[in-house]
Amino acid sequence: MFDTKKFGEKLRMHRKKLSLTQEDVAFRVGVSPQAVSKWESGECLPDCFNLKSLSDAYGVSLDILLDTESDGDIDTVASKIEQLGDEFIWAQSGEGRYESNAHRDLGDDLWKMWRGLFFIETGNKELQAEDKRRGNLRIASDYGMKIWDDDGVACIVQSALRERFMMPDEHASALLSAISSPDGLCLIAALDACNPISKSELSERTGIGISRLNELLLLLLEGRVVEFFESRDRRVCGYKMCAYYGVAAYMVLAAAHILGKPNCTVSEYLPEDLVRA
Repeated sequence: MFDTKKFGEKLRMHRKKLSLTQEDVAFRVGVSPQAVSKWESGECLPDCFNLKSLSDAYGVSLDILLDTESDGDIDTVASKIEQLGDEFIWAQSGEGRYESNAHRDLGDDLWKMWRGLFFIETGNKELQAEDKRRGNLRIASDYGMKIWDDDGVACIVQSALRERFMMPDEHASALLSAISSPDGLCLIAALDACNPISKSELSERTGIGISRLNELLLLLLEGRVVEFFESRDRRVCGYKMCAYYGVAAYMVLAAAHILGKPNCTVSEYLPEDLVRA
């Protein structure tokens, strides 16, 4: 059964997210502010024409707007993720109002869901609240270690990785040494995954001399960590992170961020029946 109260709360959430008043929404949709108030309180529902206007006003598709399910099982979570993907495609199609932010909006939503799953997994409200106050969370279990940080670091390291781990060869060791050096970390932090950056701009951003910068770029180019991009009309050119090993370089940068934290927590959550045993 459709929950009008939850639908109203969702409308209010979308409105406040955009810092709109009920009067602003009423003007965009073409109704009275009283009508918007009744929709948000769950007293009544907008008709199909007003629903379409609301989806346009809030920049969300109708299926996302109408979804009021709140079950916490894994199938529902998977469905939510699929809906977020549909929302992204809808925004990219040109029907949405915030096409340029589609990637960022999708990433933010998935980030919130990813963190939320950790809190659901622990099942201990007091520990959840404590870890949330710290601003970071490390969950250790037989599966491995799961890490998230409000500054944008996220990873899951499976315990089985230790059994499959292979020592890096000389080439990989040289790359790791270069990336993890002070100059290498500055360079990786300055490089973008999408927008090419010129050598002169990289030198200016990082303070690395051209000779040292050339040395690092050559090593990272050969290692497929960085690539040189040039558009067909040659108006845009420069260096950017490569899709091949670039992700590994960003992981090294994330590791450096974690190592620089004054305090990191490791929380081991065990099932209550195991604790009692």
